[in-house]
Amino acid sequence: MYDYFAEKDPAMLNQIKDMLQKYKGRFGIGSCSYGQPLSVFINEESNIRQIKYALEAERKHFNYRPPVYFMSEHAMHSQMPQILNSFGFKGAVMRTHFMMYGYNPTFNVAIGNWEGIDGSRIPTIPTYTGEGAEFGKTPVNNWMLTRYPGSNAIAPHQYRQQFNHVRPLLASRADDSDLRKEELVKEVHNLPKFQWILLDELLSKYPVPTTDMPTGPNDFVVRMPWGYCGNYIWNESRKAEVHVLTAERLAAMEFLAGGQNHESQLKSSWQNLLVGQHHDVQIVGLISAARNYLSKSQKNSKEVADSALQFFASQMKGEGASQVTVFNPLSWSQKRWISVNIGETEKGQANSFIVGSGDRQFPVRLVNLNYYSDKSILDGTLMFEAELPPLTAMAFSIISQKETVKANKPQNIRADRNNLTISTPFLELQLSPSGGIKSLTNKGSKHTYGFSEHPLAYFAGTINGVECQSKGQWIIQKADSGASSISATEYGVIGEILYRFEIRLFEDSPLMECKVSFDFNGQKIGLLSEDRRDSKSPFVHDQKLRFKFFPDLDQTRTTGIRDLPFVIAETSEKNVEGNYWTALTDGKNGSAFFNKGTMGSIRESDGSFSIPLAYAMYYIWGTRMLNESLSYEFAIYPFSGDWQGADLHRKAIAYNFPLPSVQSSPGNGKLGNQYSVFEGEFNDPILSALYTEGGKLIFRFYEYQGKKGELSFRLKKKPITLNEISMDGDLLKKSPGSIPFGPWQIKTFEGWVR
Repeated sequence: MYDYFAEKDPAMLNQIKDMLQKYKGRFGIGSCSYGQPLSVFINEESNIRQIKYALEAERKHFNYRPPVYFMSEHAMHSQMPQILNSFGFKGAVMRTHFMMYGYNPTFNVAIGNWEGIDGSRIPTIPTYTGEGAEFGKTPVNNWMLTRYPGSNAIAPHQYRQQFNHVRPLLASRADDSDLRKEELVKEVHNLPKFQWILLDELLSKYPVPTTDMPTGPNDFVVRMPWGYCGNYIWNESRKAEVHVLTAERLAAMEFLAGGQNHESQLKSSWQNLLVGQHHDVQIVGLISAARNYLSKSQKNSKEVADSALQFFASQMKGEGASQVTVFNPLSWSQKRWISVNIGETEKGQANSFIVGSGDRQFPVRLVNLNYYSDKSILDGTLMFEAELPPLTAMAFSIISQKETVKANKPQNIRADRNNLTISTPFLELQLSPSGGIKSLTNKGSKHTYGFSEHPLAYFAGTINGVECQSKGQWIIQKADSGASSISATEYGVIGEILYRFEIRLFEDSPLMECKVSFDFNGQKIGLLSEDRRDSKSPFVHDQKLRFKFFPDLDQTRTTGIRDLPFVIAETSEKNVEGNYWTALTDGKNGSAFFNKGTMGSIRESDGSFSIPLAYAMYYIWGTRMLNESLSYEFAIYPFSGDWQGADLHRKAIAYNFPLPSVQSSPGNGKLGNQYSVFEGEFNDPILSALYTEGGKLIFRFYEYQGKKGELSFRLKKKPITLNEISMDGDLLKKSPGSIPFGPWQIKTFEGWVR
């Protein structure tokens, strides 16, 4: 809002500045995030940028920064102490002042050292035991400060009496400013045992903490009304996160190679995304705001990514009529199939193609070809399997040959369209004639998921008050012999809702991609209610329109796993909610869901693992019925053995991040056929961010497996000294060649490159 005022309403900004001087000691700035998110359900780097851009705005407009982290709605998790320390906060208030979507653990002390999962500690005033830790509630202190005097609020002296064992005792509020109680101000104004204080004064009222308050990932209890607004806002937020992270990595590489840095446009992308993550946008369903901010973010990011790709395409080395430039945005190598459109060629010029990069050639497959009368190729699609080093732009030459077309490497996929079966080297899939998945076999473990009495997977939901199961008809697409994947499409109905469900299997991975679109027409979806301010039905996930999958595990040993910001945790809870992925495992076999924004998953009483996709019924903050076509993307990943060994986190991130590519004429060769940022391979820790800031290269890594790690790298062709810095930009130490990481540790580095 401060940035908005500066641009759109400078008089308002000046009024705030005047009030800060006029009412010094009584009026202050307390904002600690840019867009007030529910921080468990935004990704790692969004957690960092929410604080980074908030502090930047406050320094810019007020020459000030808050010393204590303080939030209204739930913006807490077990990695906050590490993040807050790195941003230079002196303390925190571990309170959620309205607990509709999350609440904190409670502690029976006045102040303690909040200890995060990595061992970081920060002085913190907690939520006291008995003060409130329950969904939909306002804790005692905030309720008193916003409702007293009133028949349903205790008086300040009663609050003091209730928590008489806590000295000093803090009543804090961080809520809507229109909840004013001037009578309260008048009542306690001249009483010495009550003091009004600002955040700047808070820590001076307390002794140095001596009690540790350790917190784990599951100590911060959260929920979301998954399916509200058809999950549109969460899906678009994820898309915007992936786009801006990819764009700024490309822009940083362009800057290293002598091009632009695009910093202003990327900052605008981040700021629009962070506002789109505001808790009211997401959970009050402010669709127009979501479309405005998230679409602006995605548009800016796409423009930057396209520009940077064109820069590399023009400066890299290619041969022949066409060059394909591909960027790997991840900090580990990937082997991926690249698809290239073969434009209309001249008659007699192309009977085959080769693909090369430098002195290497890559296996080629030709699919969906059309021919001239002399059997030369008119047009079609070319596919090749490329090995892409981490954070690398690579140019591939597409060269036509007059020699006879060589036979494609045999496709390692078998499909029986009549019996509705698909077999890959990893999976055996049996589809049900009446819709849904009948069975799935993991060939590696020889474990078969399937039941005789019902399908293995299908869509279910309470539609217009009736429990419904999807029914449909499958068509296995006829795949060209050279294709590296195969898809099957189900056309069906659930209740009155038409859907199109596509599953894609691959010859080189056990991943099973799923895409489904529903045509909504105002149906009531979920648990029916007569309460127009219903705060229960929106959280009854096993009545919503959802994808149900039965993992067929030993229920007595089954554990849920979820990834949260900068940490992965096991959970025994019914709701298994995670950013990029969730999973169930019994120690021998398991199934993971990778998602592209649809982050909730539920363990149902019938043994199924489900993903809530849509809810449309009464809701306390405003009912949003669905009258449009909405699409969802997720993936099923069966695995065997322990979940740590399955490397689910990196696979889920790779599923989320596409490979940006551009097809063009050959470049001038200045940068060669391959341009990389780093030398070395990064398996653990993982890159969180790579971007430029004022001529500096900034990159951040995090340890993601809960064990000690080590990072060893240097910049290619840029011999510079790398410094480890705080998230706020302060120098910590000059980094050696090998950098140790503790479990769950996050580290940020900078280097001057010009």
